[in-house]
Amino acid sequence: MTNVCRVVPNNVLKRGSKTSKLNVTKNMFPFYRLGNEKNDEYTQEYNRFFNNVGKGNWTATQEFIRLHPEAVRVTSPTSNRTALQVAVTFEHLHIVEELVNLMTPQDLEIKADVHNKTAFHIAIEKGNISMAKCMVEKNHNLLSITDIANHIPIVIAVITGQKQMARYLYPLTIEQGVLFSDNGMHGSDFMIACIFSKMFDIVFDLIKREPLLIIFKNSWKISPVAILCCHSALFSSGCQLKFWQQWIYNYINDVCLNIQNAEDNASNKGDITIRYVWSGLLQWMASNFLKHPGINHIYELKLVHIQSIELLNRICKVIETLDENQIKEAGIKDALVEAASRGMIEYITNITKAIPKTMWNTGFAFDVFVSAIRNREAKVFSLIHGLNDKQTIANLRNSNGDTLLHSTGYIANSRKLNLIAGVALQMQREMQWYKEVEAITPEGSLTDFNRDNKRPREVFTDNHKKWMSDGETWMKNTSSSCMVVGALIFTIMFTAAFTIPGGQKQDTGFPMFLDKKLFKLFIISDAISLFSSTTSVLTFLGILTSRYAEEDFLTSLPKKMVLGLSTLFISIAAMMTAFCAVIALLFQSRLWIVVPTILLASIPVILFMGLQFPLLVEIFVSTYGRSIFDRNVGNWLA
Repeated sequence: MTNVCRVVPNNVLKRGSKTSKLNVTKNMFPFYRLGNEKNDEYTQEYNRFFNNVGKGNWTATQEFIRLHPEAVRVTSPTSNRTALQVAVTFEHLHIVEELVNLMTPQDLEIKADVHNKTAFHIAIEKGNISMAKCMVEKNHNLLSITDIANHIPIVIAVITGQKQMARYLYPLTIEQGVLFSDNGMHGSDFMIACIFSKMFDIVFDLIKREPLLIIFKNSWKISPVAILCCHSALFSSGCQLKFWQQWIYNYINDVCLNIQNAEDNASNKGDITIRYVWSGLLQWMASNFLKHPGINHIYELKLVHIQSIELLNRICKVIETLDENQIKEAGIKDALVEAASRGMIEYITNITKAIPKTMWNTGFAFDVFVSAIRNREAKVFSLIHGLNDKQTIANLRNSNGDTLLHSTGYIANSRKLNLIAGVALQMQREMQWYKEVEAITPEGSLTDFNRDNKRPREVFTDNHKKWMSDGETWMKNTSSSCMVVGALIFTIMFTAAFTIPGGQKQDTGFPMFLDKKLFKLFIISDAISLFSSTTSVLTFLGILTSRYAEEDFLTSLPKKMVLGLSTLFISIAAMMTAFCAVIALLFQSRLWIVVPTILLASIPVILFMGLQFPLLVEIFVSTYGRSIFDRNVGNWLA
């Protein structure tokens, strides 16, 4: 049998005849380890003991501890946990309280778990405040004991999502002074965890207690002010909302503002009753409006953005008092470049305006805008229009000799382009970027070479060859499919024009239903469908025969695609209208036939709208809509 090294109590060694099998050693830790041999009767006794603890059987547990007082410090041969850790794991509060009473304060500091955790750490992860309170009241040092990741308990609470536990521990940890010791490392860890968990009230209190905590580095050597740039979702610039969500997002702000104004007016004017009625009505409307889950989510998102801006403002007030060495040590410049890559315009503008002379120069501005270009962050790049020296910045070069225009020619970050449907539209967006940067580049620099002996346009062409090919394939495949549908509709509607429903009068040759309104609707719908399908087919034919040059992807091809898809949609809708008109004309008195037929006829139209209409809208907005760049940005550094 394999000889297992373990430490056992002396009174256990004196019992039985199997003690010769035990290898007894002295251990520096204040607890005892048991081996896991299945034939060892003492190990089996302790296994039963730990099983009773796990089951919540305090009677059997108490009896065993009476015979073996040292059992409160022995670790399980299977889980390598003490009895207290097992009781905490299974959340048996009554056993936890009894064991804590039997243990010394030092016993509570035992790290016997495989992850180097105390029982207090496990209670924190469970979020059981009663168990944590029971232990911390006996030993306040538990608040400063770290786990295997060097995290103190309050940091563990936030990381594991136990916010109520963190709020309970916060005043106790502040009183211990743990957060601000060791160069604020634990405090920095805690602040970063609170920022990511959106516990802004605690973050504000930490800044008030120790402002420099924002530049103290955590266990990963990162400061809170630097890590803030990695959480773009905290700011409105990092959220992509649909148009209706954006409308609600703005409306929520108006509702809150109206309520506040009503309350202010009520306190300032004599007609208090009317004002309070108006305020109460607005509050009632707002509260019912926010009960909807989707709307409430947008409200919470808006609240997070407001709190994040307030946090940023407080951070900026602290940064204004720092010297250059502290700014460099905190890694703020690198954070600004990272923020540019994530489109965090609020972070860039607020931090830069706090210390413009220290942070902002043309060289550093060049790095920021290159980062924005490489990641296709249009809002960040638009800030260049608010600078007086934008042409100077556009003329600078990096280590490879690339200007801003050269940088535009490299393939963009896929994270941003994957939001655009279709390779052709992605190619259009790339051309829009190139044209925008080209507009601010001095004319003499448009043909400058980099270290690879390439001009900006050559860099763009070389890196977008595959995109050009894929875009051409996507356009041709889409056009071919749509042209088949358009040709089929054209054929059907052309034939239907000469196949008059109800026939013709023998004496005059005019249609039988000539005077019927439904017949006129049929003729008009047939004509519209015929003409629009013909236009659609010819438009898609024009796309198939295009030259597919780089400039064509900017406006020419998207305009043709918009026209082709629009006329195709009109032809389908008009065709189904003509069909419904004929059915209603022939079966006027049989609604049980007419109504279901009309409902079924609407399915193709709805299906087309669901599958192709979003693409049509996206192409239209990208081609005819407002530019993604804002050239009217004012001097934001002032």
